[in-house]
Amino acid sequence: MQVNDGWVPQTPVEGVLHAFTRIGRRIKSKQPGDTIDHSAHVVMFMLKCSGPVRLSDLAARVEIDASTASRHVRALEKAGLIRRSADPDDGRAFRVELTERGEKEFEAASKRRQELLTRAMDGWDTSDIATFEKLMTRFADGVSSIADERAGLDAASQQTIEQNVEN
Repeated sequence: MQVNDGWVPQTPVEGVLHAFTRIGRRIKSKQPGDTIDHSAHVVMFMLKCSGPVRLSDLAARVEIDASTASRHVRALEKAGLIRRSADPDDGRAFRVELTERGEKEFEAASKRRQELLTRAMDGWDTSDIATFEKLMTRFADGVSSIADERAGLDAASQQTIEQNVEN
């Protein structure tokens, strides 16, 4: 049963939004064998890509607030998937990074999601998969660009407000 039984998108853009909602819900759900949830997977993905980072950098890169990042770090540290270490640039701060076990858990979870996508594209021509990847990447770049632009505008707007309050 689908959440949208009986509903038909009225425009192609509605259809795209609806498809992303359906896909996102399934990708975010725990896959058989998962020991971590989607939000932890996102944190671990960022650490896999960037290596050790400060908590504030983790929060900024994953686009969550510091208290949420801290909660994720505590849970992942308790599970033995990440560790804290002193920041060599600032002895008062710490950095977080994946442990060997964390890297293995992340790789296994990623593999399960890749298998899901591979099965979903079973029977597709190789050229269709390449075209789909190219279009999805182009679309993701466009969405990211707009979101980054908006974030910059929001930061600039906040700065303007603060300057006006000071004057």
